[in-house]
Amino acid sequence: MKDVIFVRVNKDNMNIIPNIIKIDDEKLLKEDIERFIIDDDNYCFIGMIEGEIVAFLYGYGMLRPDGKAMFYIHSVDVIPEYQNKGIGTRLMEYVLSYIKNEKRYYKFFVLTENDNIKACKLYKKYANKDEQVLFSNKI
Repeated sequence: MKDVIFVRVNKDNMNIIPNIIKIDDEKLLKEDIERFIIDDDNYCFIGMIEGEIVAFLYGYGMLRPDGKAMFYIHSVDVIPEYQNKGIGTRLMEYVLSYIKNEKRYYKFFVLTENDNIKACKLYKKYANKDEQVLFSNKI
């Protein structure tokens, strides 16, 4: 497989982002990403092969009342034709190394549904606890 280049998206490299990023059934607009990354606690990372975005991750820092900050990974996506090639794993490794080197966050967390087997398998590689329960509903 060709080399994947991982990058944190920021205002200085927005030129590498096309007007629309299509990952699975989701379409992200460049202008929405620009608005999102204005806040330094919001992060977008991409994986590129020969100029094509093949993976996308976004998340954000969250400050607790005790002053400790955590990093929440909201979404990790790899386009279908590049899935099962280790790109999601490498993207997670890149992001966690990036976040660790920033020394702003004391831990990270990520949530997914139990029936999302691929995501559970990926996230379990990086977790030291997986017994927590999540309750949620749309509002």
